[in-house]
Amino acid sequence: MERDEFLKSLGISLAMVCAGTCLQSCGKGDDDTGTPNPGQGGGGGGGGSSNTVSVDVSTMAAIGNQTKANGVLFIRMAAANVAASFVATEAICPHQGGGLNWQSGNSQIQCDNHFSTYNIAGAVTGQPTDGGSTRNLKIYTLALTGTRLTATTS
Repeated sequence: MERDEFLKSLGISLAMVCAGTCLQSCGKGDDDTGTPNPGQGGGGGGGGSSNTVSVDVSTMAAIGNQTKANGVLFIRMAAANVAASFVATEAICPHQGGGLNWQSGNSQIQCDNHFSTYNIAGAVTGQPTDGGSTRNLKIYTLALTGTRLTATTS
């Protein structure tokens, strides 16, 4: 085999390997439906399990403070450092994927896009302003260990 033939066959072989690897990784069956997966990691360190999201309670020092981690909205509702002082819900509106935020002045969770509103238990208190409809929010079970607040998402 001459040098030119060897280099051509090497180049073709390398191209086939690269293409095969690329196609294999693209075809893993990821179901990217745009729905957040809140259980990927620990929200800034910790958590570990694929169905939990954790945050440090120091990020929510005052009543009404909120933080988001991996698709979960955490809200401090009371001063004590116990799990019952916090609420955790979806961070993405089920209507059309807008961000959700705690509105402490109105004591409600509100969507940034179409202004759907929810009470702290996740129940719909106001439908979207675009004429659509939404469902109740998922509320996650919480546990507090030291300063780590962990939501179980499934």
